[in-house]
Amino acid sequence: MNENVLAAYTEEVMSRLEPHELEAHKSAPDSWQQVEEFLAKLHELARAPVEVDEFYRQLLAGCVAILAAQGGAIWEPALKGKWKLRQRTNSSDFLKNADNDHQQLLQQGASADGPRVVLPVGDEFPSDTVLLLGAVHESTNDAEVSHRPQAIIELFLRSGCSPAVQQGWEEFLAAVCQIATDFHLHEQLRTLRTEQASHGEVLSLVRRLQAGSNLNELTYFIANEGCRYLGVDRLSVLLNRSGKWKLQAASGAERFDTRADAVKQLQELAEVTAKWRDPIDYSDSSDVERDGELPSAVGEVLQKYLDSTHARRLVAVPIQLRTAESLDAHKKSHSECRAVLIAEDFGSTSDQLLRSRVVELADLCEPALQQRIRLDRFPVRTTLAWTNRWHNLWETWGISRLALAATAIALALAALVFVKTDFEIEAPATLTPLVEQDVFATANGTVKEILVYHGDQVAKGDVLCVLDDPQLALDSERVRGEIATVRKRLEAIAVSRTDRQAREEPRTDRLPLSAEAKQLELRLASLIEQAAILERREQALTLRSPLTGMVLTLDVQHLLRTRPVERGQVLFTVADTHSGWQLKARVPQDQIGYVLAAEGRTDVPLPVRFKLAGDSDEVYRGHVAEICEIAVFDPEKLAEELPDIQVDIAVNEEKLPAARPGMEAKVRLLCGKESLGYVWLHDVWDNLYSWMAF
Repeated sequence: MNENVLAAYTEEVMSRLEPHELEAHKSAPDSWQQVEEFLAKLHELARAPVEVDEFYRQLLAGCVAILAAQGGAIWEPALKGKWKLRQRTNSSDFLKNADNDHQQLLQQGASADGPRVVLPVGDEFPSDTVLLLGAVHESTNDAEVSHRPQAIIELFLRSGCSPAVQQGWEEFLAAVCQIATDFHLHEQLRTLRTEQASHGEVLSLVRRLQAGSNLNELTYFIANEGCRYLGVDRLSVLLNRSGKWKLQAASGAERFDTRADAVKQLQELAEVTAKWRDPIDYSDSSDVERDGELPSAVGEVLQKYLDSTHARRLVAVPIQLRTAESLDAHKKSHSECRAVLIAEDFGSTSDQLLRSRVVELADLCEPALQQRIRLDRFPVRTTLAWTNRWHNLWETWGISRLALAATAIALALAALVFVKTDFEIEAPATLTPLVEQDVFATANGTVKEILVYHGDQVAKGDVLCVLDDPQLALDSERVRGEIATVRKRLEAIAVSRTDRQAREEPRTDRLPLSAEAKQLELRLASLIEQAAILERREQALTLRSPLTGMVLTLDVQHLLRTRPVERGQVLFTVADTHSGWQLKARVPQDQIGYVLAAEGRTDVPLPVRFKLAGDSDEVYRGHVAEICEIAVFDPEKLAEELPDIQVDIAVNEEKLPAARPGMEAKVRLLCGKESLGYVWLHDVWDNLYSWMAF
């Protein structure tokens, strides 16, 4: 607005106003100096790095003061073609019942070529009020503005002024709108400088996005690197897999419980965001339920999630992936939302670029996600992985090295199939002498005396120990006493029979002497036989060595001295170490079948080679002597693995220099010739065959 127009505007206003209008407009500018100072100050503010809210606050306050308006408001674009209130001054009474008619007036002001004065519609506006609407458009060289205005300036003025005054209002607001346009232009320049500074970071991010090998790695990279790129507290990546939304990755978390309520609510939020198909932007300064921008279903899910997580800022951006039928990038009808990015901030909400940066990150991730989702299918995923490995080998080694490697692999496979080698079954074993005998307790009692030690060489018949049986001693004493008593009675009967008087006197209270003597003789013979038996039992209490050899029982002095024993208990083990050796191998049940099959294919004993634990440098030979027919269960180990099968192995060597009774050995039973691959991998083959057959 130039100086001549301002002067005409001022004179027209002052000459045509009635006294009451002069009183109402006494605060209006009376000179060009005030308007010039305000516009100059606004120009400086437009070039300063201030926030949008602060700029429009000062702009609105100055316009209301310059034009002596009753109030004013600043509107910004909202969803679905509506306008959202951003700033207001003294407009509570005018906007408390704003309805669709007011939105239509704002839309008319947005589509007009410049600021215009319109009459308000609705009972909330006084009859003496007019609206001055001006749109702040983007700076463009096109003849027609093709985009929606960035803001609408609305001023509430009193009616009754002449057309010249209203024209002055419109020209003044046009100048203000032009300055606001410059402000947005400078803001865009500052944004572009900021984006240019982070251009290298974006390029690096894109390169690393394309380098992801599979879908899981890509989503975790997006979650962690995207969180750092956005500067938020948490970034979550959710994918639609087979019609169900699933939390694929979350920044700072390698694992998460899919059954947790927070995860389920996050998946519900992703589902409604995908159906809404537009970004959701929330900050704690707004009210989800009262804003009216989101459908009720979306708002309810969002509010439920916010109540559980207490996020102060949240931006959810759907990623629309084009299907294979859509070759044109502009055909949105063939796109589907299969991924959602949800950025959350639990601290400050001052970052005004959060939504735009999340949308930018979603655009950057869209090609990589589309490619990985399409290729993350079996067998495509496996085929591509092997193809990449083959390509890397081809570039690294070259055709000559690959041909040489392929030839080596073929030869190795042929060797595994056609080369025969010894098929041996390995098992642990224990070395024992051929002649070995246990000495058992002959009666219940205690060990009275021990005459040998562990490792002593004893001859056949040497005393090993003496047992003490108190009951046997009592029985022997009793029998000897009864024998003496019977013999004395027999002697008395013999004397009585020689006495004539005793022979002539008849006896009615006892048997005749001859009969009594006969009876005592029979009893004496029985007692003598009992005494002989008891004597043999007493002799048996002295335990003697059954053969010439070595005492193998460990620590016999401390183990058996004064110890109570039971009849049949093993007390000593004596072995002839010069008689030769044998091995008692313990073959597992899942391996004994090979041994039995090999034994059935030949008439000669199966050869065996073994190493002793104390002589690991020498390899000795032997053969299978006997295979036990049963597997003996140990009652104390029923819950453990199946018991082994005992295989007796005869040793071919007569002498083993390092041999000791009970020494452990490792034996290998030769079960014939098999291919090299079967010898090495027979366990794997048996497991596969068992799995396929059963």
